[in-house]
Amino acid sequence: MLSVWSHCIATRDPDKYGLPYPPLFFLKKNYWFKSRKPYTNEQSHGNIFRENIEPVPPEFDGKEAIRLNNIKKTYKVGKTNTEALRGLSLDIYEGQITAILGHSGAGKTTLLNILGGLSKSTDGSATILEYNIAERKEMEQIRQFSAVCPQFNIQFEYLTVKENLKTFAKIKGIPSSDIENEVEKIQTLLDISAIQNTQAKNLSGGQKRKLTLAITFLGQPQVLLLDEPTAGLDPYSRHQVWTLLNEQKAGRVILLTTQFMDEADILSDRKAIISHGSLNCVGSSLFLKKKWGIGYHLRMHINEICDSERTTSLVKHYIPSVKLSGQRENELRYILPSEHVNKFPGLFSEIDQQTDLGIVDYGVTMTTLEDVFLKLEGNEKNYDDYGVHHEGEGEEPGKDEMEQDLLFLSEMGKVTVKGLKLWRQQVCAIARMHFLNLKREWKIWGALLLISGIILLPYIIQTVSFGVSLTMHYAELHPGLYFQPGKWNFKESSGLLILNNTGEKIDNFVQAIKNQNILMDVISGNNISDQLVHNGAIQVDIEEKKYRFTLMCHTEITNCFPVLVNIISNAFLHMLNSTARLRIWSQMFLGEFQQESFAFYFLELQMFETFIFLSAFPPQFAMMSMQDYKIKAHSQLRISGLLPSVYWCGQALIDIPLHFALLVVALLPWLLKLIVISAKNWSILHLVLVIFLLGYSTSFVLLLYVIAFIFRKKMHTASFWSFILILVSVISFAMFVTAIPPLMYLLDVFIPIFPVISFLIYFSTTLKDVYAFDDAGYHILHMDEFWISFFMPYIHSIIFLFLLRYLVLKYDRPVMRRDPVFRISPQRKRTYQNPEELSEETDRDILDERTRAQSALDSANEEEKPVIIVHNLCKEYRYGKACSTPCCNKQQKRKLATKNVSFCVKKGEILGLLGPNGAGKSTTISMIMGDMDPTAGQVHIKGADGAATEENAALGYCPQENPLWSNLTMKEHLEIFAAVKGIKKDDATIAINRIARVLVLEEHLKKTTKTLSAGLSRKLCFALSMLSNPTVWLLDEPTTGLDPKGKHQVWRAIHTMLQNKDKGAILTTHHMEEAEAMCDRVAIMVSGQLRCLGSIQYLKSKFGKNYLLQIKVKGVEQGDLVNTQILKMFPQAARQERISTLLVYKIPMENALPLSKAFSMLEKVKQLFNLEEYSFSLNTLEQVFLELCKEQERDYFDLAPNTTFDWKKLQEGDL
Repeated sequence: MLSVWSHCIATRDPDKYGLPYPPLFFLKKNYWFKSRKPYTNEQSHGNIFRENIEPVPPEFDGKEAIRLNNIKKTYKVGKTNTEALRGLSLDIYEGQITAILGHSGAGKTTLLNILGGLSKSTDGSATILEYNIAERKEMEQIRQFSAVCPQFNIQFEYLTVKENLKTFAKIKGIPSSDIENEVEKIQTLLDISAIQNTQAKNLSGGQKRKLTLAITFLGQPQVLLLDEPTAGLDPYSRHQVWTLLNEQKAGRVILLTTQFMDEADILSDRKAIISHGSLNCVGSSLFLKKKWGIGYHLRMHINEICDSERTTSLVKHYIPSVKLSGQRENELRYILPSEHVNKFPGLFSEIDQQTDLGIVDYGVTMTTLEDVFLKLEGNEKNYDDYGVHHEGEGEEPGKDEMEQDLLFLSEMGKVTVKGLKLWRQQVCAIARMHFLNLKREWKIWGALLLISGIILLPYIIQTVSFGVSLTMHYAELHPGLYFQPGKWNFKESSGLLILNNTGEKIDNFVQAIKNQNILMDVISGNNISDQLVHNGAIQVDIEEKKYRFTLMCHTEITNCFPVLVNIISNAFLHMLNSTARLRIWSQMFLGEFQQESFAFYFLELQMFETFIFLSAFPPQFAMMSMQDYKIKAHSQLRISGLLPSVYWCGQALIDIPLHFALLVVALLPWLLKLIVISAKNWSILHLVLVIFLLGYSTSFVLLLYVIAFIFRKKMHTASFWSFILILVSVISFAMFVTAIPPLMYLLDVFIPIFPVISFLIYFSTTLKDVYAFDDAGYHILHMDEFWISFFMPYIHSIIFLFLLRYLVLKYDRPVMRRDPVFRISPQRKRTYQNPEELSEETDRDILDERTRAQSALDSANEEEKPVIIVHNLCKEYRYGKACSTPCCNKQQKRKLATKNVSFCVKKGEILGLLGPNGAGKSTTISMIMGDMDPTAGQVHIKGADGAATEENAALGYCPQENPLWSNLTMKEHLEIFAAVKGIKKDDATIAINRIARVLVLEEHLKKTTKTLSAGLSRKLCFALSMLSNPTVWLLDEPTTGLDPKGKHQVWRAIHTMLQNKDKGAILTTHHMEEAEAMCDRVAIMVSGQLRCLGSIQYLKSKFGKNYLLQIKVKGVEQGDLVNTQILKMFPQAARQERISTLLVYKIPMENALPLSKAFSMLEKVKQLFNLEEYSFSLNTLEQVFLELCKEQERDYFDLAPNTTFDWKKLQEGDL
């Protein structure tokens, strides 16, 4: 029965994901039998959209694999309805890769969830390979040949990579004999064999993404639904995924969403751009660029002698409609209209001839898909670089509304609350956060109602049973039941015997009895020994003219005497000619004291049942800190300056009253009985009970805090601890029953739950004594056991409070401010010296940077020091079990995440920290912000060792993973973090409104984060890092998942906020365009070590001695012909990569000059082969990155167990 009931609940309410079944679903035919409904595709894009949709090539007619018809999806948030999809109609073809593009919140993920069966559309229809997704039986068939890669990573944290893959392979139904080969194959394809024995929880963000992709590709599904599959992957890994998808698209249906416009451009055959749930346009890259493109981008790298006005005049001479899109110290950017492409050779020839212009080199690229996207989104302004001064009519740079908002934010935070006022403000913020989480967590309140029902049910049953038992013994005693004719109650028994000893006739009396319908025998005489077969007898005597009646009853007859008395009474009434009749009833006789004893018995039983079940509920709300540690919200609060005591006190303000209220409700029957008793006797019992319950609530909540902190990194959940507490409660009750007094004292001390059991039992006994003997309850004041139980919760509270402080001080991360309650102050971090100085780096820039870092550390001038100094930073991880027995000399394995990393971030500088997945970027950031201790090396921020100083309490940090509470809104997040950072309430309100305007979040402020798209959640994380005007900004992939428009908004915010030259920032990213747009210098990490460091132009000049030619052909069949022609034009060219219709070549500089000639030849090739587009420029930062990433050795992490450091030389690989 329980299994059937569980199945019904799971199918009716599948929680967050899945399609709910209708009520009484098991009575419907389609639940038991498969039915195929005919599907008719009546797509209608509307006249307004037909010109925006490119017709498919004839060879794809009839290959429609996924068909969407007027798909709508509406979410109800509170009282408002939000339309996520608004009548979307689209065909997706087999053998093609189709990309769904759109801004954050456009409906991309919603669409994939509907197709994957994770959500149900509000209206419309869709089929996948002619299976209707609305039919559950058909959806089950779809799942057999499809796979979904969600936006978030899916894995079992405590399983290794290989174990995860094997587990999901079994779930997918892959035969056991094929699982091993399938797992090995997919690990090789995605290059994750080196980490196959690593637990998922220890993987970097990119490596987790690779694992999720590997799980998706298991079993070679025919239909792939990929939601931002390469988000968080480095360019090298991204290219691997592109190659894999391109190789597997034949005969398959691949639908993906992405925020990387270059990925959509290169990888997908068709792009569908949606906006606010509606379809904007569909077509190939060429179709979209021709329709919405802005022309060509000309980039010139210049030196200090370049005159920008003269250069611009030269370009305008050839192309009058040219537009200067951006200018920075060493670069000029122009937009050249595509209709003037025939004038490019003349312009480039002129540039080559005028060597005094100060132009080092230049390159041309065609309009990008990102330009198309921004234009469709109504944002045509160029955001290429926020170090650029933009031109515009009537526009003064830095004076627009957005920049004014950003400038206000950059000045915010100079006046903040401090001391106890800050402590109070933070306590209120954490209490509010905890209250809102509890208020909106319906599962907790559902559990509360369930437990309340379980608690009250026994009491109700017992009360009803007691009442029923009394009613069952309440019955009328009718004479006919004993002496009615023909219904003898016992064998060989007659009716009523009348023994007449009067010597006279008693006919009137006998007739009066007969009238009561009673069978009787009348005899005379004194001997009745032979008449013992009757149920009862009445002996009538006469003395002094007075009748005397003697009643006799059979020994087996119950209640016979009152029946005989009733018979005689009614006979007299009849003889007196009265019509009245007497009736009698039988009821169980209980004295008042006996009834109260029964009541107390039931109350005691119910009380202990209540106590046992009530132990299960507090972990559901008092151990929510475990979730905060899991999602790293606690770390984000700490970095924002939260005091340790505040975190626990703020939650205690909610948890202790809530637990006390639960105790009061659970003990309500007791309290009602106490009111009755106290009205009669002793009202001080009220006070004794309330004081005890307050103490017990405090001690119990603090105990749960201690447990939650100790096991914060474990897999245990609150439900697990609920079970443990129920078990402990039952055992404690059993021990109380059997324990002797000396042992009970020890149990009171060492088992925190035990005092409440002993107290309540003593208290119950006292209640009974008070009720029975009035003032007898005073003896409780002289019981040692009672007072030990009474005061022990308060002693426990003090112990747990000091224990919690000790644990926080010993094992938690360093505090950012002095804690006035826990008395914990920021401490200077210890210096971890390297065991040996490593000198194998051959790159001179790395060695020079290490020297600068050492000099900065030794400098006594704090004002001139960089804002961040990192010197010889190393981080070593140990894993596996060690064995030191004589027969086993196994040592723990070790891995190095970072190796001797050294760099400085100067004031006003943004340092880009780049590298492949697992290179150590996030580990480095974690050590800088104090969230992780380095194994060796030093970190200084603003001249102080580590991040734990009063000055840096408002350190700005945007982590790689979103540390957000799912039940809180955007605005509530911002308000809570503003309060934690010490911003005054009025200032916080202004700041939040300005941040919302800058990042375009106004319409989303009242939405809970669980309803936000990934891009909006990422914006919120970045917004939190902006609060309080941080001096040091650590941004770990801040734009992952953002659409191009949102990405540019973040770039502009960063640039404006760092106009104050006293600040500095570290930015990690896998988006090379972002690094070029934002970073003053770039450091590339490979295998945990810095491989190069310098400005972008410097790195391009150092590593980019070649030109990069990218050609996009219209068809794959053109590739070989174009390749032959390119090799004729550039004999030394080497083809680097081929992904679908994209050809990439590396051309030596001497083979490419003069550039004007090269461009002339490329224009001829474009016309000859009708190329879709091409770009020709010096090696990009991405190419430099890819070259260096090829060096990353597969097992670079591993260290020999018997050496201090065993550095492995990286092999150089040809690209």
